Amino acid sequence: MPGEERVCGTSADLITGLLRGSDEIVAVTGATGWLGAVALDLLYAAFAEVAAERVVGYASSAREVVISDGRVAKVRPLAELVSQIPTPTTLLHFAYLTRDKVSVLGVDSYTGQNLAISATVLDAIAQHRPRHVVVASSGAVYSATGGLVSDLRTDPYGTLKHIDELAFRAATCDVGGVCVIPRVFSVAGPRMSKPELYALGSMIQMAVAGGPIEVRARGPVFRSYCGVDEVVTLALWAAYAGRGVVFDSGGTVVEMAELARLVAHEHGLGDQAVRRDWDPAAAESRYVGDGRLMAELAVAAGLSLRPLPALVRETAAWLERPGPGGGWLL
Repeated sequence: MPGEERVCGTSADLITGLLRGSDEIVAVTGATGWLGAVALDLLYAAFAEVAAERVVGYASSAREVVISDGRVAKVRPLAELVSQIPTPTTLLHFAYLTRDKVSVLGVDSYTGQNLAISATVLDAIAQHRPRHVVVASSGAVYSATGGLVSDLRTDPYGTLKHIDELAFRAATCDVGGVCVIPRVFSVAGPRMSKPELYALGSMIQMAVAGGPIEVRARGPVFRSYCGVDEVVTLALWAAYAGRGVVFDSGGTVVEMAELARLVAHEHGLGDQAVRRDWDPAAAESRYVGDGRLMAELAVAAGLSLRPLPALVRETAAWLERPGPGGGWLL
């Protein structure tokens, strides 16, 4: 199990050090989403030849997922989580209907479906009594005034995430486990799906098409980026270290024009490829996590957090990767 000041270097190294030779059985919900797919990649690498016996993925329906090393993982319907045999000792919960679904489903249906997901996983915690639970939350839980949102009608996504934090921490405490909750802001790296929904993903799409890269926001927009694998890894490390924490994802803070220029540079385009209708009087948008606790966890775990240019290159490589298991087929 983890100790302070371990020097592991990468996410894969750290997860392998945590789990290789352990007796853990790991369940991953949302296994076909971005965080879930990254978790499967890391867990399959850590458990090596016994991964299929030690890791079980769940999604809305049964399907198969291609792991980064080419192996195929069978994913079960979420409803089967409560009856899983053997009992999971670690539960990574990443299943959730994302914010973009609110406009499609309406608030009532969106709320009902997400609450049903939460109820199933909460039942599983009560049934299986896992020792370690990781639940992905979001920076959207913060209100404009710095508190936590609580208005279901105006902000169902952030409010439901807030409720989930409370429910899963209590449920895990009830069974004597350790619960870790990362509040995810902006992340980058392999396994990005639906790139058009993300600023970085859409910029990469525009760059691959030869430009221009259009920054649609007229005023200053700041985001903080870290590796998606870094969030998963540090949350899991903290859980095994017995540190039941809630932490913001951190990383490099960048304004969108600067991010666009970085994407342009990585694709061999000049600054002239970046276009923006700039309005200096426009209000600032700042969706940035307080990354201090994440940075502290990284130091304690011995994980090297990657700089933004490396994250951009990795994200682009994934989205442009052809073949089985690849991302966006060009």
